[in-house]
Amino acid sequence: MSATLQRCDSCGASLFPFRLFCPACGHSDFVEHDVDDAVLEEATALADGTVLATVRCATGTRLIARILGGEASPGSRVTLTNEPNADGGTVAYVPFNREVKY
Repeated sequence: MSATLQRCDSCGASLFPFRLFCPACGHSDFVEHDVDDAVLEEATALADGTVLATVRCATGTRLIARILGGEASPGSRVTLTNEPNADGGTVAYVPFNREVKY
């Protein structure tokens, strides 16, 4: 499992959500790259039981993800996925749709 992020071809900045131009250097050439896991920084449980979390990838990129399949606490490593029905323990779901036109 992994989550797809965007990397600037010019400066290497890792981005999510996808951008039209890089906020670090202004260039507009990107490649997709997959990130397997991240460290959970903060989590919030909503009234309906949904748990949202801020996770930090090794690249330093922070993502908002939904925690699925179990519990995770700050400082724990979570597997990232773009699949909303992923199996395999506790995962951090990051919505992504390649069909969206930028």
